[in-house]
Amino acid sequence: MDVPMLRLSADDLCTAIAGIDPVPVLAAELMAMGGTAAAEPGARWGEPFGAFAVLEDTSAGGRCALPVAALRAYRAAALTALAARHLLAPGVVTASVIGSGLAARLQMMVIARHVPDVSHIAACAVNGDRDLPVWTGVVDQLDHAGIELAVTNHVDEAVFGANLVAITGCDADLVRVDHLSKGAVVVNATGRDLPDHLVDGANQVYVDDSTRMGSAAHRHFARTVAHGSSSARRHDGIEADLGAVLIGEHPGRTRVDHVLLVELLSPNALDLALACLVHRAALVLGLGGFDAEEPAGPPSTTTTRSGS
Repeated sequence: MDVPMLRLSADDLCTAIAGIDPVPVLAAELMAMGGTAAAEPGARWGEPFGAFAVLEDTSAGGRCALPVAALRAYRAAALTALAARHLLAPGVVTASVIGSGLAARLQMMVIARHVPDVSHIAACAVNGDRDLPVWTGVVDQLDHAGIELAVTNHVDEAVFGANLVAITGCDADLVRVDHLSKGAVVVNATGRDLPDHLVDGANQVYVDDSTRMGSAAHRHFARTVAHGSSSARRHDGIEADLGAVLIGEHPGRTRVDHVLLVELLSPNALDLALACLVHRAALVLGLGGFDAEEPAGPPSTTTTRSGS
């Protein structure tokens, strides 16, 4: 195609999301049957290339190549914020982000912006990382919001006193937690099993989208935690999905001291509605660069959802 295409980097996406609240978008999707909201008018996914997903957004007047890893990590972070809003007990929030790289960066940014009453974030790198990069933009954001930041390489130090724990792409064998605070919400955004002791220590297990439970039957949480129910929104192995909580079909937290585990079953999903928001914000802010060429690299095998 000879239509110029806006190409965004991961840094561009991190800048574009400053004025976006992704939580209502995901809430609408999860409340809809099957977790998929109505299609975005004038928007669809084009043929993906390499590390980029190509959005064809005629409502905004063009195409946009978005980095797949950043878009996925942004959605996972938004799901963390959504879970925190609806499953945390009222009060001050002390958060812990376990992981490193772009996924951890976006978790910190989204938690700071979209989870109310956060007073402290502890960041912990694992997988053998000697140091956890702390990005200037994130530090400035936290400072502006009055949120204290601590950095450590020890998981137990990071989760000590935390009532919101977000775990990103890391080796589960390194995530040894001797104690979780009463009332904590733990969000597993890795797409892989957490250590058995973390799953077994949860009083309730939730998922983002129960329609994906079939692909998670092998997971530890699905094998060992059983809450039988006749509700279409509940399955063996989970208490409920977030959609059921949002529409009031399930009350969510029932005891202030329970530890809740939220397993994200769609950490690799691409979200059309979020991509449109990022694209349109980038246009307003003048981010990225226009390129008549497609992004280099072989076509991606990424499976898309939400309006695809």
